[in-house]
Amino acid sequence: MEITVLIAEDDPDMRFVIRNVVEEVEGVNVIGEAGDGLEAIKLIKELSPQVAFLDIDLPGKNGVELAREIFDINPWTFIIFATAFSEFRGEAIDVYAFDYLVKPFKMNRVRQTMDRIRLVLSGKLAERSNADSKNLNKNVSRKLLFKNNSKFVYLNLDDIIYITKEGRKTTIYFIGGQIKTNDKLSALEEQLEGYPFFRSHSGFIVNLKMVKELIPASRSSYELVMENTKNRPLITVEKFKELEELTNSKVLKSS
Repeated sequence: MEITVLIAEDDPDMRFVIRNVVEEVEGVNVIGEAGDGLEAIKLIKELSPQVAFLDIDLPGKNGVELAREIFDINPWTFIIFATAFSEFRGEAIDVYAFDYLVKPFKMNRVRQTMDRIRLVLSGKLAERSNADSKNLNKNVSRKLLFKNNSKFVYLNLDDIIYITKEGRKTTIYFIGGQIKTNDKLSALEEQLEGYPFFRSHSGFIVNLKMVKELIPASRSSYELVMENTKNRPLITVEKFKELEELTNSKVLKSS
C-alpha cells in the first residue's frame, strides 16, 4: 500500500529532513513540497495526497488556516503539524489533526506516526465507512496504539488515567481496565507528547484531566487523587513546580 505525502514547510532544510524520514518508511512517497500556504493549497487540489505535513508559521496562509481548507477539500486527509510552536496544539485538535510534532522532534516519532496511518488505512485500527468524517478524524486524533504482549490495543486517550512501571512491565490504567506493555515509560512519554499527559514522577505519567487534588505524602512528593480509580500515583515537589510553571495555573489543586 502506497501512502502519498505532501510537505508544506518554508524552511528547505526542514523539508529535506522530513522527506528523508518519511520516505524511509516502506511504501511512503512524497509527491509534493510547498514553501508557503498558497502553494500548498494549490498542490493539495492537484495531487490529493493522503497525508499533509504542515508547519504552523507558513507565509501566505498559516498552517491552521491551511488545515481548515484541506479538511473542506478532502476530510480524509491525515493532517500532521510539524512546527516549533507548541502553543497551537488546541487549535490543531480543533482542525482534527492526526498528530502534532514539536521541533526538534525525534525521527522515530515521525516513523511511528506513519506506521499508525498505515494501520488506519489498512482498516486494522479504525473503520472509515458509514461514519461522519469530522467526528472520525477527531476520534482518530485522540487515540493511540499500544502493544500488549503479542497484540495491539487501540486506546482512547481521554480514557487513560495514568501509566506506571510495575516490575518489568509498564501498566496503563484506563477507565474500565488496564493493560501491560513492554514499552518503557520514556517511550510512552514521547508518544503522548502533545496530549494532556505529564511525567509527574520517575515512575508515573498521569492524565491531567483525571487529577482531582493532591495530598502531601512526604517532604518530597504528593499523592494524586484521580478520577475513576482509588489508586494514587505520585508527583514530586519539583515536578509540581515544573507543572505550575508550564501551565501558569494551579491545575492540580482541588476546585
